[in-house]
Amino acid sequence: MKILTLLCLLFPWSALAATQSIEIIDKIKRERTDNTDSRYFSKFAQWGDNEVVARYTDTDGTRRHADVSLGFRYLMTNTPIPQGNEAEYAVAIAYQGEFDFFALTRNSSPVVTTRHNPSLFYSKMWDPDKTGLSSWFVSLEHESNGQVTDTLERLQTELNAFAVDYEGDEEVSESDIFEMAQQTISRSNNFIAFGANYRLSKSSDKENCFIRFNCISIFAKVRHQLDKEPEDGIWWRAGVAAELQDYVGTEIDINAPFLIGNVDTALRITYRTGQLIGGSPFKRSTFDLRYYVDVPVGRGIASIFDKPELELFAIPMVIRYHNGYLDELYNYSQRVSYLALGLHARY
Repeated sequence: MKILTLLCLLFPWSALAATQSIEIIDKIKRERTDNTDSRYFSKFAQWGDNEVVARYTDTDGTRRHADVSLGFRYLMTNTPIPQGNEAEYAVAIAYQGEFDFFALTRNSSPVVTTRHNPSLFYSKMWDPDKTGLSSWFVSLEHESNGQVTDTLERLQTELNAFAVDYEGDEEVSESDIFEMAQQTISRSNNFIAFGANYRLSKSSDKENCFIRFNCISIFAKVRHQLDKEPEDGIWWRAGVAAELQDYVGTEIDINAPFLIGNVDTALRITYRTGQLIGGSPFKRSTFDLRYYVDVPVGRGIASIFDKPELELFAIPMVIRYHNGYLDELYNYSQRVSYLALGLHARY
């Protein structure tokens, strides 16, 4: 709890599934107004996943929702962009959040928080064109889902309340009511983590990088849980016990941008498994496959209406397939598979 208190002081207020690859989010750079030629990393930038997706497999009315992921990081240092073999350091705070947005499917509470992940980290960064290794970092993090139920008695109270709300609604089954009550179960933990980013290609030629499919970036992260919160002992399935560190703690994220014609696309694979020390790694695996494509609808509109200024307009689409655990914190030990389609903001 001391760690949680520290983080609350550092953040305005603060995913199980999100990558935190600096390769993906440090795209925006800024120029410093001094007498040097150095460029600096943007103070404020995207962090992790920034997506809005809807699951194709969700057909039940009370379960249909949009998964919303939002993340940002703020540099507390003025960090120059590394040149050559020289390393630069950075200290930053970051936040990754995930929310389920319910529209016209529930009587109340249209938004259910599923994940808060504030972090404080120190990073060393290099020029990937020279070294391949672009950065490593160590972080202190908190993770929770912002919910209220921490006893079985409270879970029963929530279950009764949802039953009253949907009494007489023939479209809402008992299993739907039970699912909504489960989503109020509180989960949280504090952990330290170590991660690194590596780029296979050292070429700075962007076009060559895309065409040959050789600008693959690899992000790896390991974490160690510092405590076990009491709410981790609350389970709703008889005879079932689970430990969070058996499902998450080791992550590998592979990102490969490439061109199809002159359309920017990217393929990304994320693998997660248990904590290396104290957990049960490689026994419970989770895979996420994402395909990003910026659909160039503006080109057709520009040609039809003779508006060349619209040519650069594109819809940033993402298709995601999830198989494994860690869907949400309250049911992290439940195996789930789904296909989702939505919008992304990666740049």
